Amino acid sequence: MNISIQNVAKKLNLSEKSVEATLKLLAEDSTIPFISRYRKDVTGGLNEEQISNINAFYLYDVELLKRKEYVLEILEEKGLLTDEIKAKINLATTKQEVENIYEPFKIGKKTKASEAIAMGLEPLAILIMQNDDINFNLYSEARKYFNDKLKTEEEVIEQTKYIISQIISQDIETREYIKNQLINYGFIITKLKKNAEDDKEIFKQYYDYQDKVNKIPNHRILAISRGENKKILSYDITYNEKKIIFDLNQKYFKNKRTAHIILDCIKDSLDRLLMPSIIREIKNDLFDRAQTEAIKIFAENLEQMLLAPAIKNKMILAIDPAFVNGCKIAILAKNGDFLEKSIIFPNPPQNKKDIAKNIVNNLIDKYHIDLIVIGNGTASRETETFIAEIIKDRNQKNPSEQIKFAVVSEIGASVYSASKLAQNEFPNLSVEERSAINIGRRFQDPLNELIKIDPKSIGIGQYQHDVNQKELSDHLAFKVNKVVNMVGVDLNTATEVILSYISGLSNTIAKHIVDYRNENGNFKNREELKNVKGLGPKAYEQSVGFLRIHDSNNFYDKTNIHPESYEIADKLVSYLGLNLQNINKEILQNINKEEIKNNLNINEYDLQLIIDSLIAPGKDIRDEKNGFILSDKVLTIDDINVGQEITGQVLNITDFGAFIFIGLKQSVLIHIRNMKKNPDDFIKHPSDVLSIGQNVTVKILEIDKERDRIQGKLIWN
Repeated sequence: MNISIQNVAKKLNLSEKSVEATLKLLAEDSTIPFISRYRKDVTGGLNEEQISNINAFYLYDVELLKRKEYVLEILEEKGLLTDEIKAKINLATTKQEVENIYEPFKIGKKTKASEAIAMGLEPLAILIMQNDDINFNLYSEARKYFNDKLKTEEEVIEQTKYIISQIISQDIETREYIKNQLINYGFIITKLKKNAEDDKEIFKQYYDYQDKVNKIPNHRILAISRGENKKILSYDITYNEKKIIFDLNQKYFKNKRTAHIILDCIKDSLDRLLMPSIIREIKNDLFDRAQTEAIKIFAENLEQMLLAPAIKNKMILAIDPAFVNGCKIAILAKNGDFLEKSIIFPNPPQNKKDIAKNIVNNLIDKYHIDLIVIGNGTASRETETFIAEIIKDRNQKNPSEQIKFAVVSEIGASVYSASKLAQNEFPNLSVEERSAINIGRRFQDPLNELIKIDPKSIGIGQYQHDVNQKELSDHLAFKVNKVVNMVGVDLNTATEVILSYISGLSNTIAKHIVDYRNENGNFKNREELKNVKGLGPKAYEQSVGFLRIHDSNNFYDKTNIHPESYEIADKLVSYLGLNLQNINKEILQNINKEEIKNNLNINEYDLQLIIDSLIAPGKDIRDEKNGFILSDKVLTIDDINVGQEITGQVLNITDFGAFIFIGLKQSVLIHIRNMKKNPDDFIKHPSDVLSIGQNVTVKILEIDKERDRIQGKLIWN
């Protein structure tokens, strides 16, 4: 068995058989969504996250083993490899651990120690460190090394000390001891740098800040690191120098006659070699930990946002609010098609409210509008007041009319509307008009619209620009692919953009699918997909299960059942005596699975998928989620008071808390300490109790109008 497979299985607590089978499928160009849904019998039921981790950890372990081999080879060539170093490197579980072990041996061509070694002083250095003879005469030994460059005992000893300092710095046990001291008992200290400029006082709380190294939260590490990179903060780690020197002196002391030499070398090694290196290691370790968590939070937030419920069967009037340039309106059909645009000027400086009311009322009547969606940007609250008046007037005339409105976050809408994709979609519209469409569609079906925007531009996560951008992008791309395939798409209405995220489909094939649909009309069944240019057998196998055709002449085409399982699905339907036109769900819910598995020779995973698909053929997992809460009467920050309870929606989750959207530009910050249901509760992370898009009740605790900040606490009903 491949050692990397063994390592991955152990790390992920999975069987080696599952890991090996999964890697084989990936090597055959099977996608993660396909393996997760249709090859559970091979992997042992692994989900997308597990499969992704297997792939990532395996590649990492292969690279780790190569790095270990290289470092061991180099150290052996230099004659520096000891049994202890070899054992430490072999036991290392990360590349950073290997680099930390290797670090003190990465000596340049010329150092003080290397120059001293070149003078032949290494034997004397070793003798000084090891000799315990109370009659040892250091000066007598030093005279043995006189030459043209070294003419006095003091010169010999001075040069020899550089070698001893280096030997101390390369001792693994010493480095581990010091690192543990700094991690367990050290303090992170930050100060405002002299002449530093922090105009908005973003880093004010770190101007004079102290925290334990082993206690500091991840978000603070990211903030401090950013402040240091911007040359606003100094960032150091303090430690108990006296204890460390005392303990090292105890370790290296051999002889009273050489004690003062050893002590000098310990101090020199600490100041010049050990502390700068180890503090750098710890800073890197802390940042890596914080970065990993930040990327994880961002990815989880994105998944939750993409899985927000779609608003079905609603005609929408979307508004991108503004003052001088007017509010851009977009009318969207129930399926998201753009129908008509308009512009109104209800706000200052024009104040053409009567004309604007007529335009809006005519559009509502013409298209039988169900929902009005307003972006929360500039002029949002004025536009909301204007729309609220229109709805109030209409309700007085027709109390049975049920038009509602919502103020929604428009973060990212401007990014989309100026993008090449938006220009291709709506070449004849202005940026603001495209923005109105995006605002409406994001409310109507978040998944379809949010995938058009770089996830880094949608206002979730924390310190996203400070983390490894490739790693962040990879994690976010994985989540987008996971969600799109988890939800699936309607083959006859899906856009080229969303099709490109389907398992096995490239951008080119996605375009060919849309071109085929435009030329030949709607797909009649999944089999017809094979006629699409460039879509070969592998692409068909990987993608077809995620593409639905709701009016196909084959019932299974609108389900998650893969065509490779149609025959066994037919056998199950026949075995149970089901009528596909009127399925008796009670029969499916009460079957004897063990009996069917044996009689029909079907594995448990395929059986469950077929049963679920027959019970709910066109099920959308987003239907089980709570929808958006439509507008409250909070229009400005002046409409809220301390102690007031308001309904809102979770907009973003970070390490330290969550931001709740209540219809204002200013979201309410709920610190993690204000999320408890009961005083004795312990919440490790906000994501343990909240998720993006969740509807919650908050109590306002503090309103800071000058800094535009609102703080609150969760009210658990």
